[in-house]
Amino acid sequence: MKFEDIKVDNITIEKSVKTSFNIKLNNNTIDFWTPILYVPFGLEQKYNNYFLNLELKDDNKYVELFQYFIETFESKLIEILDISKKELNSQLRYTDGNTILYTKIYEKYKKIITNVKNKSNEHMTIYNIDKDSFITANLYVDKLWCINDIYYYKF
Repeated sequence: MKFEDIKVDNITIEKSVKTSFNIKLNNNTIDFWTPILYVPFGLEQKYNNYFLNLELKDDNKYVELFQYFIETFESKLIEILDISKKELNSQLRYTDGNTILYTKIYEKYKKIITNVKNKSNEHMTIYNIDKDSFITANLYVDKLWCINDIYYYKF
């Protein structure tokens, strides 16, 4: 799905297990494609997980629209949860002139489920994602959890 086709007002949150919640769009999990984004650092590993930071360079109107979508998505979560902005751990980090979107590589049972393909549609591994490259990513979000009064989610 294209991010611009997502109607943020249709997002709902349902209580799940303990302090976790399911995030739904029309009763389904949410996944969407990003515009072409810059990979400034390459693949990173922290806490036995892999992460990919994506830079939203503001020289492109479509990327600006994408940033607005993420900000609106987060505002909707804040509204539904009836919390303040500081109680949601945003996946956007604003730096000098640039915005970074934090994403987590999808794993299940310690197995990486993420597919990576090059421009020729050939399969690659996540380890082939180089710093200073450009990618289009399919982001997925389905859970939200609360730890020490801070709400977290990951793309």
